[in-house]
Amino acid sequence: MNEIEIVENKKQCLFAYKNNNLLFYSTIDFKWTKKNLVKIFDKNDNLILEIQSYDAPFRSPKFKILSQKNLKGKNIREITTDFISFDNDKTLSRHRDDFFSLNQNYSHFFNQIKIAETKQKAWNSLQKINLNVDEKYLDFQDLIIIHDLVVRTGYNSD
Repeated sequence: MNEIEIVENKKQCLFAYKNNNLLFYSTIDFKWTKKNLVKIFDKNDNLILEIQSYDAPFRSPKFKILSQKNLKGKNIREITTDFISFDNDKTLSRHRDDFFSLNQNYSHFFNQIKIAETKQKAWNSLQKINLNVDEKYLDFQDLIIIHDLVVRTGYNSD
């Protein structure tokens, strides 16, 4: 497995590291209307994705893609809390490992094959997520990281 560490700062921004080297980071601009602006940057501070997040009571958040730069030939089409779709017909899905657990552990799938997993302890005041990607599926690593950043940035504000 290929391990990535995603950590949160006090402003609820997330930073993804591999071997202590920054890969991506996210920022969030909170709005009182609950339409938050999430931006994802690469390690060189280039904006690669801008998302507007809509939080509705008793519903899953909705994400609207405002702008994006092509990510290694992959074009993101849609993002939800459960999946990220890209190109014409490809989807990476994310499923909670244990519904009753206090931990926030998820598995990531492509064509019903488990390709990665995230582990997070629920009782941390700041998020710290460990992401492990199967070596055979490293082509999807950036998309998985971006999906996790979009879904988890500002998560502690809810």
